[in-house]
Amino acid sequence: MTGKAIAALAYLAMAVAGLQYQTESICDFSVIDLDGPINRMLTKLPEYDLSRSHHYKGDFAGVEFLGLNITGLNKLQRYGALVPFCVNGIRKIQVDFAQPGVIALTVPWKTCKGREGILQLKPVLSRFTTVFRVETTELGQAVKLVHEGPVLPVATEQLKATAHGAGFVVAIAMEYFSFAFPALLQEIWNKEFFTMFETSVEKVLA
Repeated sequence: MTGKAIAALAYLAMAVAGLQYQTESICDFSVIDLDGPINRMLTKLPEYDLSRSHHYKGDFAGVEFLGLNITGLNKLQRYGALVPFCVNGIRKIQVDFAQPGVIALTVPWKTCKGREGILQLKPVLSRFTTVFRVETTELGQAVKLVHEGPVLPVATEQLKATAHGAGFVVAIAMEYFSFAFPALLQEIWNKEFFTMFETSVEKVLA
């Protein structure tokens, strides 16, 4: 093993050791309930929320698109253990979240003849990570979480666009679109889902 490799491993070991609880330091998490605030936040996330984006509203070829929604956010689950750490004496936690194919981005649509349906973007599995600041009392009890971000994707499996109510031909076309343009779908998912997650979390924690 080269000297540089040994030095790199030593640095990583010291970094990991620095994340361990030090009961006599300002970064002591031993008396703070971290699980409770995260679990309460998850129970308050909405089943349905409307995006502030105007990019998915308007008329095109006789079809009116009614805006972007997110559904199933209340089914989001915590994934794995919390990772507590401190930056300049400020307590923070890194949290991973996962959803087993229940959260979807949807755009309802309707035609002038009264036909209705939805466009949907949905993965089989999505996992991501983010950071919260932990605000405490003088006794060290956690009283508030503040979402700091960023929200970073870890894994998104089998992301698929579908059309409901538009007929067989359009459904097949959406299947092809999902297969031909996975990077575009991933970009849309990352931008819109994570933005709406952040907005919903900020509302809950306010």
